[in-house]
Amino acid sequence: MVDKLCDEEFAVCDALEAVGLASSTYYDHRNRDDNQDADREKQKQVIREIIADHPAYGYRRIKPEYEARIGETINHKVLLDRLNDMELALTREVSRSKQSGVQKVLDRHRGQLNLVAGWEPRPLECLSTDFTEIKYDGGNRKAWLMAYLDVNSGWLAGWALGRSANRELALEAWEQVENAYEQMDRQIAGTVIHSDQDPVYKSYDYLGRLLTEAGCVVSFSERGCKDNPWIESHWGRFKVENESLLIESEIFRELMEVVNEQNVYYNRKRRHSSIDYMTPADYLESKGISARSVTLKRGQKVPSFR
Repeated sequence: MVDKLCDEEFAVCDALEAVGLASSTYYDHRNRDDNQDADREKQKQVIREIIADHPAYGYRRIKPEYEARIGETINHKVLLDRLNDMELALTREVSRSKQSGVQKVLDRHRGQLNLVAGWEPRPLECLSTDFTEIKYDGGNRKAWLMAYLDVNSGWLAGWALGRSANRELALEAWEQVENAYEQMDRQIAGTVIHSDQDPVYKSYDYLGRLLTEAGCVVSFSERGCKDNPWIESHWGRFKVENESLLIESEIFRELMEVVNEQNVYYNRKRRHSSIDYMTPADYLESKGISARSVTLKRGQKVPSFR
């Protein structure tokens, strides 16, 4: 009010007298406001510099960066106020990553990516694959299980358990698949590998291994899990039937043993209604397909049939 009266050509003393304010109080607050304005501008400048160096940073990352540069703490609410002030939060533009060549090909052929729709493959002609999350240690920890499932027989051709759903895990399981086909004296070239469009399945390393090295054919679901019912159905049964064994595993090695044992049981002993209540192993045997064993990467031997 005093400043407004002074703007209207009142003397400071007259303005103070009009509002009943002591001159000492007025000057103390005005100096304090001037200092706060200076601090505010200093904060903005530092924040601008941080945003220029790290355009993708939100306030949670700006805060520790600010404190490291200035050596002073800043309250997150104050920081948010500074970002909103003068629209500092709206000046940032994060460059988008370039679309990969694989994604461009998939986009170009959208509607033609699912090669297994309406197809009834013969044994080992088509493998369905996906990751699933496995909880253990009473639900306090989680791991990822990846497998390749024969669409015709329900036989698990290979699997791998890891702490992350990544390309390395997928290729570890793929090594088992290649070994299994070799043991069965079957050519893996030409086998259709069907999956969803997870980034792992679109990576150059993964596709290079399957397409270039193994000579396989890849197929992608275009409606998520709806286009990949074989492996999704398997994961549902696997986790329901083995829930207590999985959740009670206290350490990763114990969980791995449970997974390996149950997958062998699934291949060799569990009867499947879709194949006239035979086991996958017996069903494949009836088709003249047999093998000795599947060797795991970690030196364990998991019998697949006998």
